[in-house]
Amino acid sequence: MAPFASDASSKLQSFHKAHILGELVEVKKQLVHKEEKLSQFAKRLQRLEEAQARQNQQDENEWSLHNFAKRHHQHQQHSFNFVNLPNFNGSNDPSLYLDWEAKVQHLFHVYKVTED
Repeated sequence: MAPFASDASSKLQSFHKAHILGELVEVKKQLVHKEEKLSQFAKRLQRLEEAQARQNQQDENEWSLHNFAKRHHQHQQHSFNFVNLPNFNGSNDPSLYLDWEAKVQHLFHVYKVTED
């Protein structure tokens, strides 16, 4: 009876080993599948990061161009402001001339016109 029990025990152990081996193979397949998915996600993340970096660079370039255009426009506005000066009639009265000169000086001050 001992050889029968030993044989049954050996078959049971073999069956148990085969079952565990089958489970291990299945777990390995699942791990390979998850690793493939992880690799796909990593590639997708890399593409998204590259796209974001390109977008940031493009935004920065556009912002620089926008700021340049805005500064250039502001510079043009300040450089080409015209002031309508009051007319001087050319009278020989010094007080009229001094009043006119005071008005012109005031306009120069208000519009920040330099002597350059």
